[in-house]
Amino acid sequence: MLKGRELLSLPVVTLKDRTQIGEVKDLIYDHTKNQVIGYLIEPGGWLRDGKGFLHVDLVRRDEDCLIINDESVVRKLGTIPELKEIKESQNDLRGLRVEQENGRILGVIQDLVVDGETGEILGYEVSDGFIQDLLDGRVTISIRNISIDENKVITSQDVENVIKTKGEQL
Repeated sequence: MLKGRELLSLPVVTLKDRTQIGEVKDLIYDHTKNQVIGYLIEPGGWLRDGKGFLHVDLVRRDEDCLIINDESVVRKLGTIPELKEIKESQNDLRGLRVEQENGRILGVIQDLVVDGETGEILGYEVSDGFIQDLLDGRVTISIRNISIDENKVITSQDVENVIKTKGEQL
């Protein structure tokens, strides 16, 4: 289990000769499938398409890099339908408010908690502000029993969806 930010800035290297192709700039994920779909290694601009690769093309993750078979799996996002669709839909949950069913606001989603091998999203890291993060740490909510709309994430109050404090397993 790791945080999405732990993958950012990791070098992406080839399996055979460990040539560095780039570094991870962002995760591309589908919250409806609770899955990391791919990785952005070169952000696009107003006039150019970014580059990335699919999670299924990841051979493995080492402590210090992501390993792909070869450079051919890195392509422009516009040529990878799965990544293009997600990037265009702009369904990034980071920054969305999280509240319980009773209206109690827990904070804002800051990061994903993912299984490093499968790319499955296990939960979301929630911040209640800088000072509170320093005092209590961030909390992690499980993906179980949450609902997502375009403006917020709502989590139930039942025992199945207990809020986990920093460092605990989901």
